Amino acid sequence: MKQIKKRRRILRIGNPIGFSLFCLVCLALLAGLYLGISWAIKNGPGVVKAMRTTVQEEVMTTPTVEPSREPKDELLPTPTPEVKETPALGTPVASPPTPEPTVYVTADPSQDISAPLYGQIIGIDPCRDNTKRPEEAENNLILANHLKRYLESQGAKVVLGRTEEDKGKVEDSTRAKIFREAGCTYVVRLKCNYINAKTSACYVKATKKNKAFGQKMIDAYVLATGMKKQSNKKNGVQVEDDAVADKCGCPCVAYLLGNWENEQDYTNLHDEVFIDRMCEGIFNGLVAEINGQPVPTATPAITDPPATPAITDPPATPAITDAPAEP
Repeated sequence: MKQIKKRRRILRIGNPIGFSLFCLVCLALLAGLYLGISWAIKNGPGVVKAMRTTVQEEVMTTPTVEPSREPKDELLPTPTPEVKETPALGTPVASPPTPEPTVYVTADPSQDISAPLYGQIIGIDPCRDNTKRPEEAENNLILANHLKRYLESQGAKVVLGRTEEDKGKVEDSTRAKIFREAGCTYVVRLKCNYINAKTSACYVKATKKNKAFGQKMIDAYVLATGMKKQSNKKNGVQVEDDAVADKCGCPCVAYLLGNWENEQDYTNLHDEVFIDRMCEGIFNGLVAEINGQPVPTATPAITDPPATPAITDPPATPAITDAPAEP
């Protein structure tokens, strides 16, 4: 007869109570797993950071250096100074070597600190450009370079708002940025007027706060060149806003050097002698503003005093003759 083997019932749940207990155990395990994952997500970074800090502190701890127990070196005897022999009589004495110059230069030796414009940074703006009135724009650049050389000879550092390399339009905001970043102390703008070919005159444009500066500049210009101030401008100064003056960060004036369409002014603005006088006038105005002094007026010519009439001798007294003898 075949022997019947008993079936294993260890992993089988044969009643509802056992199945319920099994489900409760599974739910408890799942709840514990959920709580563990939640805690790790919430507190894990902090724990990792704390552990990292502890490890770094242990690594960076400076070990205590034990004092050396090696024996000290014995004191060495003091070396005997070398005695130089006295040169014999009549031996020429060598001159001491010339000391080399120090690397710390306190001033540029090529600059004269006594120059009137030493330490000043002057901005010169040749107005217009090749897109508007190109002939005047080219001449304004020539005048600006001439003025640049003149002011540099008086100790100033000069910055141009437009150069030969600028072929297109140069915005006023770009010019103002150039002067502001260069740290200019004063800015002078150069251009011409187009009002009337029959009028030969000049004036300056300045903002309200630069009006006094503009007055000095036009007075010095007129005094040096002999030109007249434009009659419809109050004493040669027109107060108005200017994009360059508003943003360059320093006092600024704009010269209307003359009337481009006037024959005399056009000739003057291309004449070397007149250009030198123009530069002299602008220089004098800057010096007057820097020193806080008024522009000097023209000195009247000194005439010789009337000649003192020569002192003539009085008429000679007629000689007294003897009376005729009586008969």
